[in-house]
Amino acid sequence: MERRTEGHILAPTQLDLFSQPVLGAVIRDMKVSMNETASTCGYSRETILDRMNELAMRHGLRLNKNAKGLTMATFEKWLNVNELAHYPGQVALAVFCVACGDTKSVAVLAAPAGGMVIHGNDIKLLKWARAYHQAKELRQKMRDLEAGL
Repeated sequence: MERRTEGHILAPTQLDLFSQPVLGAVIRDMKVSMNETASTCGYSRETILDRMNELAMRHGLRLNKNAKGLTMATFEKWLNVNELAHYPGQVALAVFCVACGDTKSVAVLAAPAGGMVIHGNDIKLLKWARAYHQAKELRQKMRDLEAGL
């Protein structure tokens, strides 16, 4: 499997089956994270629901494939860790994260594949580190070329 990032091809990676979080628990972990986010983001569940429906309508998205808007009953099932059969789809999860201003629930889904969610200064630091290593490699190439002159 070939991976790309910002125009660069990365070497294929083999995920270690034994060091990965249990995939069967990813839905439960996501629901736990969503529940914590809903409790700590500073909005009531009603406000989160309203924000999600408003964002979805503004951007022409469906949060629930069978309905125009998300109901409180469905939203509560998504947040209930004992209702593992009911969970949001990827678009609804993204809208939830935007509505709450928190990316932890998406990070829970990225972790089993070896990924992580970064933002803010971490993005700038990552870009700086990549540029630094590219410059270092170019300086080494220049030294090698100069040695051959």
